[in-house]
Amino acid sequence: MLSVEKNRLLCSVDAGTPGGELFRSMWLPALLSAQLPNPGCSPVRLKLLGEELLAIRVGSGKAGIIQSRCAHRGAPLFFGKMEEEGIRCAYHGWVYDENGKCTEMMNEPNKNLCRNVKMRSYQVQEKAGIVWVFMGSGEPPALPKFPWIDLPQDQFLATVWLQETNWFQGAEGEIDSSHVSCLHRTNANATSTRVHRHYTYSDPSPKYFIRDTNAGFMSIARRNADNEFYWRITQWMAPMFSLIPSAAWPIGGRAWIPIDNENTYCWDFSYSKDQPLQQPFLDFVAKGAAFPPEYEYKPHQLNTGSMIDTWIPRRRMDNNYLIDRELQQTFSTTGIYGVNDQDRAMQEGMGRIADRSKEMLISSDIAIVTARRRVLDILEAEGGIAKFRERIADGTAFAVDPVDVVLPMDGVDDFLAAQGLA
Repeated sequence: MLSVEKNRLLCSVDAGTPGGELFRSMWLPALLSAQLPNPGCSPVRLKLLGEELLAIRVGSGKAGIIQSRCAHRGAPLFFGKMEEEGIRCAYHGWVYDENGKCTEMMNEPNKNLCRNVKMRSYQVQEKAGIVWVFMGSGEPPALPKFPWIDLPQDQFLATVWLQETNWFQGAEGEIDSSHVSCLHRTNANATSTRVHRHYTYSDPSPKYFIRDTNAGFMSIARRNADNEFYWRITQWMAPMFSLIPSAAWPIGGRAWIPIDNENTYCWDFSYSKDQPLQQPFLDFVAKGAAFPPEYEYKPHQLNTGSMIDTWIPRRRMDNNYLIDRELQQTFSTTGIYGVNDQDRAMQEGMGRIADRSKEMLISSDIAIVTARRRVLDILEAEGGIAKFRERIADGTAFAVDPVDVVLPMDGVDDFLAAQGLA
């Protein structure tokens, strides 16, 4: 269990909170480059760490992330006109470039006045088809050196959508290996080899081990596999990145980026290190059967009142995730179509901030408990965030791989040695 006070500390990401400082110490995926397809295109409303922001692409092709409201009277810049040098506020004609600097005041005869006006803006860079943002102070670290960060475009796919919970509620699901055997079970996947081998479903009570890494830990699950053992390593990197092993299909990974204390951008990264993503996989993705879910890109008003532009899942709490009770009786555990839809039904159903003080945790929850403890250690320890920044400064702490393999050894140390991870 987690006390109400520590749970609040874990979920709070506003400016001035320890959690907000932690997320502001690293580069975050903010939006897909494809959301800003060309210079002068429509701006994109987003919210990150409780801040309402606007993403623009100016005539030079540079992307920028600036505050969403005009410095003059607070009018929403989203309705402004994109011009060569920036965006012109529709209310009084003030123009801002991609760095938030005011370059023109239409209703002010003193043309030098705008020199002193600069809105809040953040450093950005584009890599892997993603606009990354650094919202902190001081020198930013290097971009995380994920295994997919430099892959050719046809070997990598990034997607993003809305989840209506705090960030950690989603992140916990990535390292909860035992839920797969129940929540995602169907009459068909007991023999599936796409992501999990069939041993995941034949042995729903794996043995778990935890081993620390520079940025987080390895969550290691061992299942019986006939006369051998099925080993899976999920890589968890503080505070909210993961890399998920796959038996045959491309490797997956996730990031849970806080919109605010009660809403999250869920990112999925699918990649193949040695070949282009194959059409059967891309067709599977297009059906919304796993990650991402079936969704639609559109404006959305959050429960906090803010407007964002992102992908909204078709299956949501207000339509019961389109649960099919007959299918539940005859084919699947839930009767809910997609893997992520099944996850969100459970996680969003806990409430936007679950009351973790009422949990009854067991041995299979060791990875969840460890992740909570690792993040809380960073937030609570004196100099914890500064030390974390040192560990991730050159980006190499994120250069790790997940593992999915069947081997005869039953000892975790022997297994890790065989993988070169001891």
